[in-house]
Amino acid sequence: MLKFAYLGAWHSHASMHTRESTERPEEFKPIGFYDPDPEVVARRAGEWSGSFPDLTVFPSVEAVLDSDAEAVIVEGHVYQNLDYAEQALEAGKHVLLEKPAGVNIEQLKRIHELSERKGLCLQMAYMWRYNPAIAEMLRLAKLGAFGDIFYYRGHIPKPLSWHPQLAQEFKVYHGGIYFEMAGHLIDLMVILMGKPKGVQPALGRHYDSRSEVDNAVVVHEFESGLGTIDTAGMHIESGKTRRIEVYGTKGTAIHTPIGSDNLSLFLGEAAEGYAAGSQDVTMIRTSGSLLRELAACIRGEKQPDYTLAHDRAVQRTLFAGCGITDGNALR
Repeated sequence: MLKFAYLGAWHSHASMHTRESTERPEEFKPIGFYDPDPEVVARRAGEWSGSFPDLTVFPSVEAVLDSDAEAVIVEGHVYQNLDYAEQALEAGKHVLLEKPAGVNIEQLKRIHELSERKGLCLQMAYMWRYNPAIAEMLRLAKLGAFGDIFYYRGHIPKPLSWHPQLAQEFKVYHGGIYFEMAGHLIDLMVILMGKPKGVQPALGRHYDSRSEVDNAVVVHEFESGLGTIDTAGMHIESGKTRRIEVYGTKGTAIHTPIGSDNLSLFLGEAAEGYAAGSQDVTMIRTSGSLLRELAACIRGEKQPDYTLAHDRAVQRTLFAGCGITDGNALR
């Protein structure tokens, strides 16, 4: 069983790990959490105590690091998270790090080197890596079912109701909404097409105070094609319009809405059990997850599916799309 604790509990994604722990109690056990914000502590204690009545509210970072947690999940504010991760690694804990990977490229590189030197796992919590439709899209692409991929498009908006949070929480980062959201889709784009050789951002401020980036389109140029990622914070309904599109010389794959089991394929020829032509597929949920991947790597059963070099490439691509040139995302 993998015992883990949280350093930082602010991020909305934190609950997916406790939820999985309730579904797989023989595999995962959260033992406690630390956050410096009393409001966050109260909210999480109320949310999690029913399922985990013995959950500890740790009084400090040091208390978490002195606990018997084998791994730490970092879910604080983005500007806090690399410090948390570095402290955890120094203390000998494996780390699952919330996206995006902090605010400073040099610190990210330093903690990657630290994890390698100490033989500890450091993995990113990009939540759709083990979605069955996305996993199948990546598998088919790797096997050449789509031919040469010449265009990738990702669309990942937020609803209008989220706009106030943009002005409050994300005003401290270059790129605004793009910094917050685009990493999910850059993660997959880089797996499919490699590192871009050019990044051209169009970062707009089009609603309310117009002080933060809330409408962005970024074009990525690769040796073999183009990739565009767009996001905005003014959608009336955002979840159902989110999509990933992959276009190749032999086929096309479209996944929408992101996070569903839906995959639409058009193949020029039969491949991997799929007929030639157009077909809509509902994927069966698989057993893969971020926690299971982390646990398997900690046990030495496998190498990570996503390397540290890949994670650095994703973060550099994200920074370039935000117009960041000095390696620092903080405004």
